[in-house]
Amino acid sequence: MYLPAPSGNDFELAPAGTFLAVCYRIIDLGTQKTTFNGKEKEQHKILISWELADEFMSDGKPFMIGQRYTWSMSEKATLRKHLESWRGKAFTDADFAGPPNGFNIRNILGKGCLLTIAHKEKDDKNYANITGIGKLMKGMTAPAPSNPQMFLWLETELWDVNAYNILGDGLKKIIAESPEYDAITHGRPLKPASESENPALDDMNDEIPF
Repeated sequence: MYLPAPSGNDFELAPAGTFLAVCYRIIDLGTQKTTFNGKEKEQHKILISWELADEFMSDGKPFMIGQRYTWSMSEKATLRKHLESWRGKAFTDADFAGPPNGFNIRNILGKGCLLTIAHKEKDDKNYANITGIGKLMKGMTAPAPSNPQMFLWLETELWDVNAYNILGDGLKKIIAESPEYDAITHGRPLKPASESENPALDDMNDEIPF
């Protein structure tokens, strides 16, 4: 697909600080209803997940953390800001040429970054939030993720029901509530994404991680 927080219940909270991390999962959550300042609206959301390369839980598995993003590349969008800081290069209007020459969001799978995490308390619970993403420093490399890499997108030609079925019940429920999921599972055509929802990223080179 071309471009346009964990709870603190019984899970071990990812540590605060800046860590070497690698992206292992990208999931299209479809159009979701959100409420901001008392107003409800619908926004296309995605989930990107990372594992921390050198930080491990008590069971020996690496800590994992994810963030939901609005599928938007407007100048104020968090997704754009995080991708720009990860690339180490700002986008220009020329970067959004669209397919087939644009940048596929899938390209960030398996790529490393420096992930900054901060803890925040809300309603007597602690949460780990991603506050920044940076490009690896010169000479740094990221290992392959130990978690299976997953890309799941709500388009007919990209949909993978087997990948969907192995998700946790919470994520499956969120996806199943989207109109995109309803269209796919009932064989109805999906409304084409507008160009603003599908920005593409061009001008990649060896100095940029994806």
